[in-house]
Amino acid sequence: MGVCAAGNQAVSAGVGKRSRASLKVFLAQDDVTDKDVVLTDRRALELQTLGAEDPDVLDAIREVFAGTSLPDDQEKVKRILRTRSEIQKEWGDARDSFIAIGRALIALENELTKAEFARLRHATERLFPFSDATATQFRQVARAVDGGRIPIESCPGSYGTAYQITLLTDSQLRVARERGLIRSDVTRREITQLRREISAAGFGESLGGRVDRTKLREERARLADRRTRLSEELLALDRRIEQLDELLAPVTAGESEG
Repeated sequence: MGVCAAGNQAVSAGVGKRSRASLKVFLAQDDVTDKDVVLTDRRALELQTLGAEDPDVLDAIREVFAGTSLPDDQEKVKRILRTRSEIQKEWGDARDSFIAIGRALIALENELTKAEFARLRHATERLFPFSDATATQFRQVARAVDGGRIPIESCPGSYGTAYQITLLTDSQLRVARERGLIRSDVTRREITQLRREISAAGFGESLGGRVDRTKLREERARLADRRTRLSEELLALDRRIEQLDELLAPVTAGESEG
């Protein structure tokens, strides 16, 4: 009886040991599962955070990389989102920089006389790390932003693209707003296409294609007259250059240079 009791106790102990060991493994598996869930939640939260500025960005990534394994690779998706976020920040910094440059140039223009500013423009590349044409674009964009034509949050990060917006007439700008073209990621091509579609002269053409032909003919006549005058001026310049070339021709033998 004592032997049986001892045997039973041993069996119970063995069963107990196996149960506790099994329970330990089970709990360990649960711990791993919980960690995986937490890690997955953390990764999902990070992806949502990185894509928070544009709720459609994750959908865009899925569409762009449809048919590949990339959308399921969270590390690569995070890398794309982080790069996108970094580029957007740098893009915004670039925008703020050229607007600040434009404002500084405008302030300087206001401090100088017209003659002084004309001299400054002529020597722009000697004093600043850009050309006069670029400086002009900086000033135009700064004026458009400060004047409310281009909201600063909608100003493109490229000054060249932003400058194209400043060239829009009021009617073109209105159409651009209606089409959602006044935004930070608009391309120069989109703006130039709009400018081609609608006459830059602002003669009142509608999107239906109606044109004021009388005004167009008047403009053509003015341009033709101007071309004629310019041609005459060029002819006179060519004649004067020929005269100067004759006067500056090498002195022939026997002639003294006066």
